[in-house]
Amino acid sequence: MVRALFYDILENDRSRVFILYQSFSFSVLMLSIVFTLYDELKGFHSDIHPLIRDFEFFVSGVILFEYTGRFILAARKLEYVLSPLSVLDLIAVIPYFQPFRLLRFVVIAARLMRVAYRYRYFVKGILFIFRTVSFEFYFLFSLFFLFFVSSVVITYSLEKGSGNPRVQDLFDALYLVVITMTTVGYGDITPVTWEGKVLSMLLGAGGLFLFSMSIAVVSAGFFNYVQMVRMGMISFKDMKDHIVICGWNETAQVIIESLKPLERDILLITTQDIPKPEDFHYKKGDFGREDILLDAGVDKAFMVIVLAEKLPGFSEDSVDARTILTGMQIRDVNKDVILVLEVLLRENAKLIKRRRIADYIIIGGELLGMIIAKFAREKFYGEFFSHIVEHIDLATLDLEEDSSVEEAEKKLEHKGYRIVGVVRDGRVVYFPRFSYRLRKGDKLLLIREHQKEEKE
Repeated sequence: MVRALFYDILENDRSRVFILYQSFSFSVLMLSIVFTLYDELKGFHSDIHPLIRDFEFFVSGVILFEYTGRFILAARKLEYVLSPLSVLDLIAVIPYFQPFRLLRFVVIAARLMRVAYRYRYFVKGILFIFRTVSFEFYFLFSLFFLFFVSSVVITYSLEKGSGNPRVQDLFDALYLVVITMTTVGYGDITPVTWEGKVLSMLLGAGGLFLFSMSIAVVSAGFFNYVQMVRMGMISFKDMKDHIVICGWNETAQVIIESLKPLERDILLITTQDIPKPEDFHYKKGDFGREDILLDAGVDKAFMVIVLAEKLPGFSEDSVDARTILTGMQIRDVNKDVILVLEVLLRENAKLIKRRRIADYIIIGGELLGMIIAKFAREKFYGEFFSHIVEHIDLATLDLEEDSSVEEAEKKLEHKGYRIVGVVRDGRVVYFPRFSYRLRKGDKLLLIREHQKEEKE
């Protein structure tokens, strides 16, 4: 329960809770950085200093909360604790108000680097939005720069030359132009010449036009970005340790539902339109093309599943050829990925086995046919298979010391696990006897009833 909550808050970027919390966390951290820089350069008034100090402790608590959550989610605890990013988080936890000036600068640097790394995808999204409207944005910026600079220079020349007591230097003219363009108009500095008054009217109208156009351009870029996300046109090159599914059919839907508990990002590649992708990322394109695969980050993926996606005009041989070609391309760019291929014809499966392209091969419909045949022979087979699918959890465990299977099972008994296999040197021994000697480094294959079933 706690692990699932931390995953939704800190890692599951498809969750609404994740979006809300990350927005909150980003805002709090940026406020902390702004406050610390201001305190270092200018210093807060003594009346507000206790409030800023309390806010600093609150920020430290937020960072500590995230550090704890990521520690709980980490598969390798020690590796996480010793990682540079984890050390950076621990430094950022330290409140800013310290007697040593050097330590204060270290804390500021740690928080700046933390923001730069933790929220890099947010920054990349913003940069992508501006890139899509770069021509319009640069044109507006040039127009704004020309209008703004010329207005400041002319205002200063007119008002200073006429002896306006409120405009003593260039900064006063800059202040007047900004306040007028934003239509705030405090009235503390006003033009006294008729030319200055006419220019102020033009500044007010021009400011409204330029700011409105800027908002429209940025809004168009944001809308375009959202549409590209929905249409699967976004690049996922920076994603890593994720699961890529190539092809969309009923099998893909079941796979995605089954893979959710792994708490890994899931990315689907297909030429089909997916109206509302939920709980997974979507990349539209032909997964038979290497550029599409690289855009999906298969070179850094944990697992890739290539399904036998049936397309109009494709024979079974053509579908299998596309699957095999895709598998070969994936294996070329990522030697360590867990690769699963689904083929339609048995002879093609033999070809894949001979070339050792995939780690696992599934022959479409064959496994289902075998199960149905079992149902026909014995009625209880159906209930048995249903029970395994619906009520049995699978897990693996790296053994840390030599022992027998019986001794290992006694240690796992309180968690409800039973040993059904041992992986050693790439080979699997299924259903080992109690006397079978286990070695340090063996991987145990475990099963158990669902926890909710046990509670009932």
